[in-house]
Amino acid sequence: MQVVQRAGAHLLLVCLVLVGLGLVMIYSASSELARVRFEDSSFFLKRQSVRAALGLVAMFALSRVPLMWWARLSRFLMLAAIFFLVLVLFFGTGPAQRWLPMPSFLAGFNFQPSEFAKLALVLYLADVLVRKEGDLQEFKKGLLPRLVVVGLVLVLIAAQPDLGTSIAVGAIALVLLWVGGVQPLQLGGVLLVGAIGVSISLFSSSYQMARLTNFINGSGESAGNYQITQSLIGMGSGGLFGVGLGNSMQKLQYLPEPHTDFVFSFVGEELGLAGTLSVIGLFIAFAIHGQRIAREASDSYGFLVATGITAMVSIYALLNIGVVTGALPTTGLPLPFVSYGGSSLLWNMAGVGILMGVARHSAAELSAQGRRH
Repeated sequence: MQVVQRAGAHLLLVCLVLVGLGLVMIYSASSELARVRFEDSSFFLKRQSVRAALGLVAMFALSRVPLMWWARLSRFLMLAAIFFLVLVLFFGTGPAQRWLPMPSFLAGFNFQPSEFAKLALVLYLADVLVRKEGDLQEFKKGLLPRLVVVGLVLVLIAAQPDLGTSIAVGAIALVLLWVGGVQPLQLGGVLLVGAIGVSISLFSSSYQMARLTNFINGSGESAGNYQITQSLIGMGSGGLFGVGLGNSMQKLQYLPEPHTDFVFSFVGEELGLAGTLSVIGLFIAFAIHGQRIAREASDSYGFLVATGITAMVSIYALLNIGVVTGALPTTGLPLPFVSYGGSSLLWNMAGVGILMGVARHSAAELSAQGRRH
């Protein structure tokens, strides 16, 4: 009981530190852009602070929801996510048309369905992998219907177009299918179909193909390649301990939208190698404590939910840091808890709340077992 309680407390602490660091770095990276665009250097900080406060409320509220409620709600949440993903194809707003507009009294809080869909998919897959455990060995009866749902979600996200998020969500689904007991041969088939889908998307989109070829060639004038170049310049200038908070040169509009997907670059520039390694260490700690909660879960559903949410945060962090450091092509994925963005922050914090709920449920079960014995 003490192990899972400590893991939950440590996970909460890691999350809060990352959110706090994100607010600091968002202000530092965006102050010049906000001053020029809105005549208010703290414009983005104010918005993200409100979102962080809402995220905290959501996180603590969801941590109190009984775990089995998520199993009962999972199919409804998955249907809602698919509905929103279809809706955004027709009514999408924002620079990439990936957000649904909100009512006027919620101006500035646009909803990104793909961020909601990744969490809904974790809850849905965890539920069906437990309920249909006996049918998974029969492909048509057990696995195929679930793969159709996963495939539909990935296709709808890729159609926005948002291939990077589609790949990330697909990776989360693969992790859950693997730990959920799907046979390796079947997983290999899923990977092959996924690779074919990614190839079709690349060859049907000149923009996506240009990003990939520029990354492979290490040259080009695309926006993504320019961002990576400026990102590496900033990180390289940070040295061991950085140039100091607020002293970044890249934020003087050399790196476009510096507070979003490339905020990790500013950690490297202003806090140096020590800062970047600290952030990486925090995400490693998140993964360790998340998996500790999964291992101590009192049932299979809790184990799969905890594993899926831990993978959700870890995969996004890995891909974002890979892009910012030039190890991966530009994908447009945010750094969890740190990048500017309401949907990403709110749904990630909601996921942490559910993960804490798994820890709370497991501790209660272990305590009840101790009293019975």
